Amino acid sequence: MSINVSVQASGSQASVTLRGVLDSMSQVTLKQQLEPVLANGAVTQIRLDFAGVQSMEAASAGMLMMLSHTAKSKNKSVGIVNANPAVLSLMHKANLGKVLQIQ
Repeated sequence: MSINVSVQASGSQASVTLRGVLDSMSQVTLKQQLEPVLANGAVTQIRLDFAGVQSMEAASAGMLMMLSHTAKSKNKSVGIVNANPAVLSLMHKANLGKVLQIQ
């Protein structure tokens, strides 16, 4: 399965909507879509909307940690919203709440 990524940037905030499965194959797509957001100096907040994410592999937690560290090095914050209970549980097991804002 794959992931669909939609990015909308407005002022200092970028909203990234994800739909599908976040696995090792779809991580490449997500990284490619986020590169312009990370390079955009005006963006200081990145909001990942996980409402459409059906499932997430544990390996993707590592990619999200790296995203957080990269964003932080560029003075940006990353937050995750609307994750389903199974994805949220995996995020908590991976201690993502220590490096990302999870709502």
